[in-house]
Amino acid sequence: MKIFIVCNNLGAGGAERVAVNLANGFAGKGHEVYIVADSLNQKVSYTVDGSVCVMTLCRRSKSKIKWFGAPLRLRHYLIKEKPDVIIGFMHVCSIISRLATVGLRIPVVMTIHHSLESKEWHLNLLTQWLDKYTPFFYSAVTVLNLADKEYLGDNYKNVTVMPNPLTFQPVSKIPPKQKIILAAGRISNWYYKGFDLLIEAWGNIASSYPDWKLRIAGDGPKENFDYLEEIAKKCGIENQIDFMGYQRDMKSLYKEASIFVLSSRSEGLPMVLIEAMSQGCAPVACENLGRTGEIIQNSNQGLLYKTADINSMSEALSKMIRDEEYRHSVQKNAVARSYYYSSEKILCKWESLLTNLLLTKKSKFE
Repeated sequence: MKIFIVCNNLGAGGAERVAVNLANGFAGKGHEVYIVADSLNQKVSYTVDGSVCVMTLCRRSKSKIKWFGAPLRLRHYLIKEKPDVIIGFMHVCSIISRLATVGLRIPVVMTIHHSLESKEWHLNLLTQWLDKYTPFFYSAVTVLNLADKEYLGDNYKNVTVMPNPLTFQPVSKIPPKQKIILAAGRISNWYYKGFDLLIEAWGNIASSYPDWKLRIAGDGPKENFDYLEEIAKKCGIENQIDFMGYQRDMKSLYKEASIFVLSSRSEGLPMVLIEAMSQGCAPVACENLGRTGEIIQNSNQGLLYKTADINSMSEALSKMIRDEEYRHSVQKNAVARSYYYSSEKILCKWESLLTNLLLTKKSKFE
C-alpha cells in the first residue's frame, strides 16, 4: 500500500510524534510511505526511518499566505506518486489533502488529536465547528477515544476510535525506581498542562515527604519557567522540584520515576501518561471528562482525581506515595494496561481501516 501522511511539521509535538511513529511503523510492515510536511524553520525532533520519503508541503516562507499554495503543491505530488490513501493530521492538513484530491478518487482520512470538548484557547470556535460539521467530507475520521466518538453522535458512520500508538515497548520487569514524581509537557502551554496546579498540590504535601522530589520535563520560554519557579518559591518547595527543560530521552526519566502525574486542565489522549505507564510509573491523573478513565480503568491501574482540583490532586499523590505496597501493585498493572496501546496493535487497526477504505473504493468505482 502506498500511504501519504500529511502533517504540519516534524518539530516537537504530540501529533508530530504520532505522524512519525505511524510512518515508521507502516514502513516496517512493508508499505511505501511518504511524509508531506511543512518542516520549514522547524527543528526535526523525531527520527524518520530511512525508507520513508519526506517531502515539503509549503515553500520557504514565514507568512501564513504560504498555505494557499499548499493544495496545488500537494496535488502535484499526488498526480506524480499516485498514493492509495492519504492520512491528514488535524484540520488544516486534512482540508489541504481533501482539496488536493478533488477528482482524483484518493481516500482521505482526517485524524483529530484533541479532545472534542476541550476549552483550550487555540481550539477556537472555527475548530469546534470543523470538529462537528466536516467529518462527512472525508472517507474516514479518527478520534482518540470513545467519548469523542459519542460527542459527534450517530450522524457520522465514518468515525473510528483510533488511539495513538505507544512509542516504547512496555518493560518486562519494573526497573529500579527512585522517589521521584514526574510530569511532562510543554512549558509554553503550562496553563492547560496544569503545572501551576501541580506545583501548588505538591506544595500542600511536600513537607510530609522530604525525600521525594517533583520533576517537570518540557521546554518553553524563560518567562514561563520564571513564573512557575516563583509559584514553587511561594509554596516553599524550590528544593523539592526540578524544572528539567526539554528532554530527548524521556524513556530514562520514566524508568527512574515511581509516579507519573497528569495535571492537565484538558487533554485528548495523553500519550505521556501511557508512555509513563509502559515504563512502570504509577499514574495519578485528572479525570478529563471521562477520557482519562478510558486509559486508567480502575484504581488497580492508577488514581484519578477531579480535574483542576488542587486538594483532590494532593490527596491522590499522597496516597500513592504513602502506600508503597499499593504503588508497586499499580506499577505492574499499569504496564499490563499499556499493552493495549502497543504499536503492533494500533498499526493493525490502521491497516484494517485503510484496507476497508480501499475495498470500498474499488467496489464503488467498478
